[in-house]
Amino acid sequence: MGNQRGLQFIKEAIKIFCMTAAVAGLLYLLIKGCNYLVVDDANSYTRLTLHEFYESEEEIETIFLGTSHCFRAYEPLLYEELTGECAYNLGSSSQNIDTSYYLLKEALKYQDIKKVYLDIYHEFLFFNPENRELVEANIISDYMKHSLNKLNFILSRSSSEHYTNSFFPFRRDWQLLGDFSYLKENLAKKNRDSYKNYEPVVYDDEEYVTKGFVASYAVLNPEHYQWIPKSDKVDLSADKSFALSYLEKIVDLCKKEGIEIIFLTAPSYEEYLDTKDSYEDIHEYVKELAQKYQVSYWDFNTCSENLLDLELEDFMDVDHLNASGAEKVTKCLAKFVLDELAN
Repeated sequence: MGNQRGLQFIKEAIKIFCMTAAVAGLLYLLIKGCNYLVVDDANSYTRLTLHEFYESEEEIETIFLGTSHCFRAYEPLLYEELTGECAYNLGSSSQNIDTSYYLLKEALKYQDIKKVYLDIYHEFLFFNPENRELVEANIISDYMKHSLNKLNFILSRSSSEHYTNSFFPFRRDWQLLGDFSYLKENLAKKNRDSYKNYEPVVYDDEEYVTKGFVASYAVLNPEHYQWIPKSDKVDLSADKSFALSYLEKIVDLCKKEGIEIIFLTAPSYEEYLDTKDSYEDIHEYVKELAQKYQVSYWDFNTCSENLLDLELEDFMDVDHLNASGAEKVTKCLAKFVLDELAN
């Protein structure tokens, strides 16, 4: 009798488990289908960047982390050609330093990283997580593989009220499920071979090249801006605790894993820098951080012209390089690397 009850219990448990698994599977497929229908990512750079990274069969040893200044400034293929280091650019639009930290952890799961370049754009040092625009984080987590690292990233970056939007991308624009003309247009984009095969996104004046690098062919028009020297006040005494806590985590993780880390700052247009109340103070502050963490800091805004001669034609806007500017900066960076090796 006891054996029969035990067998009956096991059968019921298996039945419940199978039903639960079936419901979970159907729910997963439903969510995935809704994401496919609603999320318009046909022109997403990060979709291409992370897919290419995950699928890479190369032994990537050097990565770049940072904002759009990063993925427009450092060209991995040219860097590889000049230094011999296999490189990848994991920069993304408005990438906050906590996002850089979780991307670094993700990269370490798939590659034996030897060197990390962290591009530091000063405005992100003053980031307040309470005022966060979740778009910059969503464009990364949406394309990360399912893992504990992804879960921690989503849970750490926002309060519980935003979890549904973070875990279920279609929820951000759920009302579009009733817009059949939009759904038809979006499905048409996703049924193209270029989307299915992760072919590079190409616009009129810029394109995703490869390895996370985006090349712009636009040229800055200074007439679109009003240049007022020292008009942009930068308060270095503002709260930087959130960004600095993750900066320290990045440095600590690199040191723990025996990874060389170097701080960079991509260049901005000179007249734009002149509008800052005191860029020299900003530079000195980041330099002091680098000294504190005992890492190198290379600020391309402070390079002499004989090392880096940037012209108006090298910028797409006031603080982003175009393709010609990226070529110059990447060559300059490679020279720094080779000079260090020579010494």
